[in-house]
Amino acid sequence: MALHSNLPIYKAAYDLLGISTDLVRNLPRDIKSSLGGKIRDECIEILVLIPRANAADDKSPHIGEMLERVQVVEFLMRLLRDKRFISVKQYARGAQVTTAIGKQANGWRRAMQASHSRPLRERHGARA
Repeated sequence: MALHSNLPIYKAAYDLLGISTDLVRNLPRDIKSSLGGKIRDECIEILVLIPRANAADDKSPHIGEMLERVQVVEFLMRLLRDKRFISVKQYARGAQVTTAIGKQANGWRRAMQASHSRPLRERHGARA
């Protein structure tokens, strides 16, 4: 088990928090507190779920929740773009990072499922 802060998914999630913080800074006050706060909170939850998943024997529930929260961030950022509170360039950068997080989380889930589908002897390095 790698240290969670060294995982590429953690680094991408931290980048997403930075991007969202920059986006929220320039929003109108009413939008900043509602939608901006929600985006920031979801990004923080994503960062919290990564070490939880990394430490858990059954990573699936944490990865599933992480993917849901990434979707929420994507939806909210798209709304901000559609309402022209953020630029297309800002949205594209956020979308690029959320896509990277989603791909890594799904890969993590597939790897976990593949390791659980192997016979017990193979998983622990025992020889037949």
